[in-house]
Amino acid sequence: MTAHTRTRHQHGRRGSTLPLTIVVVASISLLATALLHSAWRSARSADSARRAQQVVRALDEAAVQAIAAYAQDSLTRHDLAQRVWRPDAQVEAIRVRTAWQRTHPLVAWLELDAQPAGTSGAPRTLAARRTERRAFWLSPPAVPRESPLTALAMVEGEDGAIISANAPLGTAWCPGPYVQPTVPPIVAADVSPTSGSLWSTAPAWRGITPAQREAVENGWTDVLARLPAHATIDTVQSPISDPGWRARRFDVPTLTLRGPLRWQGLLVVNGNLLIEGPVELRGLLLVRRSLDARAGQLTVHGAVMANDAATDVVRLGPSTRLQFDPCAVDLALATVARPRAAVFGIRTPGRGW
Repeated sequence: MTAHTRTRHQHGRRGSTLPLTIVVVASISLLATALLHSAWRSARSADSARRAQQVVRALDEAAVQAIAAYAQDSLTRHDLAQRVWRPDAQVEAIRVRTAWQRTHPLVAWLELDAQPAGTSGAPRTLAARRTERRAFWLSPPAVPRESPLTALAMVEGEDGAIISANAPLGTAWCPGPYVQPTVPPIVAADVSPTSGSLWSTAPAWRGITPAQREAVENGWTDVLARLPAHATIDTVQSPISDPGWRARRFDVPTLTLRGPLRWQGLLVVNGNLLIEGPVELRGLLLVRRSLDARAGQLTVHGAVMANDAATDVVRLGPSTRLQFDPCAVDLALATVARPRAAVFGIRTPGRGW
């Protein structure tokens, strides 16, 4: 083989090696790029998962804080369906906006909106933001709703006293339909006319059973444990201006409500109760001992539960009006209800879901 021929073959081999080298280098570059991209995606996924876990923890912590401060938020002083905003909760670098909303006297929804802050001057990561709504059952005292008037002892009345077990279909404080249990007008140990009077219009009544008696006593125990004594005065004769539904307990031998007087919520009298003048109560009236309404005009939209001893008596006057309203009773009990662990939760997708 001549020298010219060998040189030509060497040039041919070099010419074929160059494209192969270019292909190999390009393949390595593509592989490196793919590996770097995969590592970047893995790091980003890990960071997103970490942020999501932080948000979940922040939502849970904000919910715990909201439940702990439920009593101070005075939710029962607002109308149903009204959104009540709480102070923002700051958990690590995450700000959580919270608001309560009741759609039922004993059901409250907690709205949580977690808004993570950016890191190192970066804008907030929208993918980590989350909005949730959690439902809570407001556990009330174990007070039975047996009738408009429940008494462990005697009930006395006279002509003119009206007791209705037909609950209203809707009211200003509880619009729309509500579960209407079928109850008798009176549940008591006995019912009779006031001495020297007639009660020809006395409603139908049902004798109290041992199980009902036990339920009433348990209800008293539960209410007294939840509601501390508010005052020891023995006469209330001026309207209480607190807004919304509220609860108040009086521990006195005998309390006198002197009208004109209006009350809305839960009123607990750990003693005897005398009514003088026009007194209107909306909610639940609990009287530990005797109730005497003969000298006044007692009107109740809700229910009354009275008596603890066999010697106690409920005396109704000719102007007494008791209208059963289970929604008003629940609104009154909600004033001392406690949020219970969520029965269920509905998660609302937010940005980044």
